[in-house]
Amino acid sequence: MRIKLIGCLSTKNEVLELGVSSPVDCDFLDFALHAFPEQLHKELQRRIDASQDYDLIILTYGRCSHAVAGLVSARVPLVLPKAHDCISLLLGSDLRRQELSEENPAVYYFSQGWLEYARDPYAEYLEYVDIYGEAAAKYLIETLYGMYREAVFIRTSCEEKKLEQCRQRVKQIAEFFAWKVSEIVGDLALLNAVLTRKQQTDVICVAPGTPIILEEGNSYAD
Repeated sequence: MRIKLIGCLSTKNEVLELGVSSPVDCDFLDFALHAFPEQLHKELQRRIDASQDYDLIILTYGRCSHAVAGLVSARVPLVLPKAHDCISLLLGSDLRRQELSEENPAVYYFSQGWLEYARDPYAEYLEYVDIYGEAAAKYLIETLYGMYREAVFIRTSCEEKKLEQCRQRVKQIAEFFAWKVSEIVGDLALLNAVLTRKQQTDVICVAPGTPIILEEGNSYAD
């Protein structure tokens, strides 16, 4: 069986850590596409269309601002996680994310992939300073991130040197925003279930020719 995996750079490290078999070809898309859901949708559809000579296509994307809604694979089945986004994937489930959010809704999550491939809030602030000046940049960044009170680093498997670099980066960002800093252990069970195509309720299998449908409340239609 020949398999195509189309995923986000945010979970590349974890996908490779879990391991993929030799018949799996991986494409990891630029994290920046998340800021433009319509572009992400079009790029995902383009990659799916170009992968119709495979036997199976795995998407390691969650709902991601509805970017997956309406995606369709003409001849090849799709498998994807029933998850809000990559944070839920790294925490093991939407349920765990929801439970943590109920305990503390003012959390901004970080991971190794997020720090390596995404534009973090402090980097975003520096960009705004260059474009708009410091006063306007502070106003913009407060508008975007003023509701957060804590930076939480999701720790997944990585070498100690890289882990310490991630911790220091999270600390730097948190100090700028005057956020608390904490760390939790990630859970890759859902991501692994998708990679191994396990039959469970939070792994979605979509038949060829059938579009991915999101119901009201962003859950997947069966």
